[in-house]
Amino acid sequence: MSFLRLRDLRTSSAQEFLGPEVRIGRDPEFEFPIKGEGSQVVSGAHARLLFENGGWWLEDLGSRNGTYLDERRVVPGARLPVKVGSVIRLGESGPKIKIEAVSRERLEETVVEVPTSVRPSAPTLRLSDLGRAAAQGEGAQKTGPEYLRPGNLKLVVRELRTGQRFEVVGGRLRIGRGQECEIRPVGPTDTSVSRLHAEVVLKPEGRAVVRDARSRNGTYLNGEKLAGEKVLAVGDKILLGEGGPELLVEELMLPSVPAAAGQDQTLVPKRAAAPKEELPLPRGERGRRSFGGKGATVFFREMFDETQRRTAKRVRVLVWSFVAVLGMTTAGLYFWAERQVRQTAEALEARQREALRAQQAVVDSIRREAELEYERLRGELEAARAASASPAVIDSLRAALNEASNRTAALEAALRRAEAALREQLAAGDSLRRQAQAELERLRGELARAGRSDVSGALLDSLRRALQAAEERANNIEAQMRAIRGVNLAAVSQANQGAVGLITVVVGNQGYDGTGFVITRSGYMITNRHVVMPQGRTPDAIYVTMADRPYDRRFMHRAQIVSVGPEEGPDLAVLKLENYSGPVIAKVDWTGTRARQGEPAALIGFPAGVAVALDETKTVRTNMSGGIFSKVTASEIRFDGFTIPGSSGSPIFNASGEVVAVHRAGLREATGLSFAVPVKFVLPLLPPEAKAELGLN
Repeated sequence: MSFLRLRDLRTSSAQEFLGPEVRIGRDPEFEFPIKGEGSQVVSGAHARLLFENGGWWLEDLGSRNGTYLDERRVVPGARLPVKVGSVIRLGESGPKIKIEAVSRERLEETVVEVPTSVRPSAPTLRLSDLGRAAAQGEGAQKTGPEYLRPGNLKLVVRELRTGQRFEVVGGRLRIGRGQECEIRPVGPTDTSVSRLHAEVVLKPEGRAVVRDARSRNGTYLNGEKLAGEKVLAVGDKILLGEGGPELLVEELMLPSVPAAAGQDQTLVPKRAAAPKEELPLPRGERGRRSFGGKGATVFFREMFDETQRRTAKRVRVLVWSFVAVLGMTTAGLYFWAERQVRQTAEALEARQREALRAQQAVVDSIRREAELEYERLRGELEAARAASASPAVIDSLRAALNEASNRTAALEAALRRAEAALREQLAAGDSLRRQAQAELERLRGELARAGRSDVSGALLDSLRRALQAAEERANNIEAQMRAIRGVNLAAVSQANQGAVGLITVVVGNQGYDGTGFVITRSGYMITNRHVVMPQGRTPDAIYVTMADRPYDRRFMHRAQIVSVGPEEGPDLAVLKLENYSGPVIAKVDWTGTRARQGEPAALIGFPAGVAVALDETKTVRTNMSGGIFSKVTASEIRFDGFTIPGSSGSPIFNASGEVVAVHRAGLREATGLSFAVPVKFVLPLLPPEAKAELGLN
């Protein structure tokens, strides 16, 4: 599933896409239109993100000011892979867009299954030399320190589809599939390219030209079909027939034009240009030009050396000035980010203490009520004994007293587990906070190295990105901790965890685990379709172990499939448990209107199945996670919090303790981002007797 979430860092607004292509530009018809502040540097069709070969790729659409991925410019015609956390900048000073979530594969069904192999994506071709070729200008031809024999040229080309590189020398260079050709970009059986398709020839005046060799499919230079000869330059593209291989000219070296007879014939590299005619010198001055009494060679050499010294001095001054400004800017950003993270950490610690005090107050209140009930019953028992009540009355009071005592013990155990769940959630946030602090300590060392003389631009760029990532991580931790504290986890757990069960599905000699929850006294349970039919296969048997029960066949309920949703969705199923008489979910939002974006939420289930669900006594225990509703639509609810994969079929509660959705999947690349089905979609799957029991018409 080609999922993508982009965030505009100017407005902090995020958009999500499921299609294979996302176009970016000022065109209002594009999927990600740019308008408002900074849009003046953005082209109408600026860039696009394309899902291909199992991954997302960024491509510049010939924009006026360029496209940058993590401060690296995207060369027109090339593609760069993107990942979570990458930042796209439109132009040198334009808007920035952050990649927040991507999916290179389908959504992962979070039931414990046999892992499947991952298909490697296609290799990425990096055209690192294309930008340098463009900077040399149209028609520029490369020269260098090499010496060529008269009548020869040196040509280096790269086939853009395969990346194959050809480096050849000669006066006539043939291109085709024949064995006699110096450049063979295809095999001898590929008939899309002629045996002798095109050729590059060195002309007597010192120019290199390319021409078609009467090929069947034609030859194109920079998109224009060749009808005769065209001058060849670095950066040109030679296309062998429409849809055929395309060759990029990376290097072109020409010999100097032959000197007149009797002169020095030493060859030196030279740019391809027509030689200028010189007027004949007077007989007395022939063989020497006078420049202030110096020969021409000495004069121009001294002038070149002086110019080079002045230029080098200016460059050194500019470089050191840039390094100083960049160092001061980086230091300022570092200390500002460190202060923000320290303040965030202090606020998180204070709120953790406040949440624990509030949770302890709830526990103490419930414990006091249970103790008062216990004391009342004991008083009645003593009064009955003093009044010589009948043995039946005394036995009844004694039984009620024992029941109250057992209920008090069970309640305290449930509250302790809920309190432990809250502590785990807060501990997870505190762990992330400590990781952020450790990252800042590492960055302090990087900054110390940045003050040395051997500082590099890459190191400073890495430091800047790391500081920004640390700040964003601290902000995300604070948002999730606020969401966890917004839900009374103890109350939700106390009212509902007994109705949550661990589902074990047997198919052949394999077992699969998932979660489900009971909604009626007669034992109707809701879960996912892919939990009860793993990989679309019909199960041989289904067993359910309810929370706080031993993981033993004697305490398991056999279950039968009542109904399942269609393959195209929703991913839901209804089970019927045999001989069930236990608790049920307290409240369910059958209207589908009680989940709101940004509000706190909670999930109860068995992440990773039985491997994590069992405690030291082999008793099944639930796990609870807190978070927020990151997105709510009529057909899907997204839950963002401290979760791990493997919770398929778990109920998701709102702040009022109502079940609003059924967890179904999560993204491998975006930890904590989960997808759920609104619980209202289970209504068409319920049998009439279940609806009657729930009071639903």
